[in-house]
Amino acid sequence: MSHAIEVDHLTKRYRLRSEGGRTLKELLLGQYPPGSEVTALTDVSFSVDHGETLGVIGANGSGKSTLLKVLAGTSRPTAGRADVSGRVSALLEIGAGFHPDFSGRENAYLNGSLLGLSRREMDTVMPGIQEFADIGRFFDAPVKTYSSGMYARLGFAVAIHVEPDVLLVDEVLAVGDEYFQHKCFAKINAFRAGGKTILFVSHDLAAVKRICGRALFLDAGRIAAEGDVQYVADAYEDTVRSKEGRELATATSAKRWGTHEIEITAVRLLDVGGADQRVFRSGEPVTIELSYRARRAIDEVTFGVAFYRDDGLACYGSNTTLDGVHVAVRAGEGIVRFHAPRFELLEGQYTLDVAAVSPDYADTYDFHSKAYPFRTYGASGEIGVVRIAHGWVHDRAVNS
Repeated sequence: MSHAIEVDHLTKRYRLRSEGGRTLKELLLGQYPPGSEVTALTDVSFSVDHGETLGVIGANGSGKSTLLKVLAGTSRPTAGRADVSGRVSALLEIGAGFHPDFSGRENAYLNGSLLGLSRREMDTVMPGIQEFADIGRFFDAPVKTYSSGMYARLGFAVAIHVEPDVLLVDEVLAVGDEYFQHKCFAKINAFRAGGKTILFVSHDLAAVKRICGRALFLDAGRIAAEGDVQYVADAYEDTVRSKEGRELATATSAKRWGTHEIEITAVRLLDVGGADQRVFRSGEPVTIELSYRARRAIDEVTFGVAFYRDDGLACYGSNTTLDGVHVAVRAGEGIVRFHAPRFELLEGQYTLDVAAVSPDYADTYDFHSKAYPFRTYGASGEIGVVRIAHGWVHDRAVNS
């Protein structure tokens, strides 16, 4: 093969059958209703060069684990092909390939024999497996007594010590503690330096960016983006934010009160392009548009907004009166806009209050409490709630 991994028009379907409600006739004759069919992968094609590390990202249910199972040979394609060159070692879901009644040592021997290693070869690598797994006396205990972290330790230790040409790593590393994850990533980097081929599936985009030069984004079983890891990560995050924004836009609160002499009829959160949005990059422009209907003319109305973190912490609030803006309304409809050239709430989940009240706060015309959820994002490394405009000055000491 010219590539370590070649996937060509791969499609994988599963048939789901209901186990309940079978008649005696169906059980005796072995004839059951056809059930429903689920397509996990659709017409997936890509290749991985020898010595390359490819990241695979996507939401739960996007087909990532199914892809690895096909490449590992534990599942067969419905259509198309998936070829892997050389010995393949796969670290799939927790406990995959382990017999629960066998000890860790016995399972290591079993996995090695399935990969074609002789007993003598396994005797040679067994001390390394035991040392890397670092599970003490549990190495000779039945794996059914293991925690998820111990499963991960044993699975990864076996996978890397059978000298694979291609290593398939699923999300399973996420269950390990921080020390073990550091060991795993150090070993993965050693594999990369040794010219091994790695397919790395993870939700941790930082880890994918760190160890992969190229990535694949699976969305509902299809390739949504492929190429440079940063480009693919951006495409994935855009999809996630779009979905999250749609969900947040449909979430409203019933906490509303007031005389409705002035009624806030619509609230829109707008991005820099004027589009409705509920997910914003911290530091970019944001506009909050309040549409209202007044039953009568009022000489001055105070329109206000307030932002709360999802734990209820009040982050910031202001209104037209505090900002010295006089708003007189006539009977009928109108619009008031709050515009922040730089929306400086740091990354997090927030809700928005909007209100129309009298300037002395004696009359509440319409108050929407924590009715509009939204989110900000941005990996600046700053901590807290809000970004404070600032600068640094260094006065260098002058030697006398």
